Amino acid sequence: MINIVPIDTYDRNLISSEILTQLEQCDFFGRIPEKSSILLKPNFVMPSPVGDSSCTQPNFYMAIAQIFLDKGFKVGIGESPAFGSCKKALKTHGVYDEAIEKGIEVVEFSNNQDYPGLKHQGPYSTLSICKELKEWDFLINLPKLKVHQQMHFTGACKNLYGCVAGKKKILLHNLCKNEPVKFAEMILANARKAQAILHIADGIEAMHIKGPRGGESHPFGKIIISDNPLQLDYVFATMANYKLKETPLFAALPDEIFRDIEKSCDEALSSPNFSHAENFIHSYINDISFSPPKLIRSAFRSMKFKLSGKI
Repeated sequence: MINIVPIDTYDRNLISSEILTQLEQCDFFGRIPEKSSILLKPNFVMPSPVGDSSCTQPNFYMAIAQIFLDKGFKVGIGESPAFGSCKKALKTHGVYDEAIEKGIEVVEFSNNQDYPGLKHQGPYSTLSICKELKEWDFLINLPKLKVHQQMHFTGACKNLYGCVAGKKKILLHNLCKNEPVKFAEMILANARKAQAILHIADGIEAMHIKGPRGGESHPFGKIIISDNPLQLDYVFATMANYKLKETPLFAALPDEIFRDIEKSCDEALSSPNFSHAENFIHSYINDISFSPPKLIRSAFRSMKFKLSGKI
C-alpha cells in the first residue's frame, strides 16, 4: 500500500478524516486485533515551537492518536530526541496536558537491547534498539519529510533510527568510518527490526535547505501513507527531485530490491496526487561520522539544553 494524500492545512479534523478514509479503504483496522496497544513514533529532533518544520507537527500526530483512541486502542507517543525528552517535546508543542487527559502514554526511549546485526559489517555485527518497543503490540511511524545534511533526506526509514535510545545513535554514526552506504545499511537493518506496521508521513509542510533541523518550511502539501518504509521514501525522494541512487539509502539497496520498490511505486507516481515539488532546495552534505570537535560541541549542547532548555 502506498498512497499520496494532498492536504495543505494542519486542521485536525481534516487530517483525521483524510487518514481515516485511507485506512478504512485498505481495511487496516481489520488486520489488527481489537484493543491492541499502538505506539506512535513521531520525529522530535528536539523540543521546538509548533512552527518549527523539523518536527512532526502536533496537530498531525494528535489527529492520528485520536483516530486510534476512537477505535478503542491504547495509544502511546514515544521518541528519543537528540536533545531533551519526549515529554518536553510534547510540552513545548502545547499538547502534553491534552495527551495525559486523553490517556495517551508518553514513552521515553531510554533502554537499549542488543540484537544480531549485519554479519558482513564487523562494526555493525551487533546492533541495538530500545526495549520499550516490546511493551507495545504495534508501532506506527510518523516521520517528518525533510532534507538531511548527511543522508540527503529523511523519511520513514531514517525516522525509525530514533528507536535507538540516547547517545548510542552518535556512536553508530562513527562506526561506519564515514562511509554513507555502510551507515545506510545499518539504518535499513534498524528499520526492519523496529517492525513498524504503518508509516504516515507529515509532508503538509516539509523542511528544505538545511536539515535535520535549522531549515525552512516548504509548502509540500502532501501526506504519504504506506505499509513499507522504502515505498514511502521512494515516493518522497522522487517528489523532492532527488537522484535516488545518489542517496545513501537507495545506494545501499541491492539492485533487485530497488527494482521491486520502483515497480511497486509505479501506480503512486502515475496518480493525479503525485507532483514534483517546486523550489524544493536540497541540503548541503556533511560527513556521516562526527569529528572530535563536533562530538565535543554536541556534548556541550546537550549539557546546555539540560540546564537552560536552549541550544
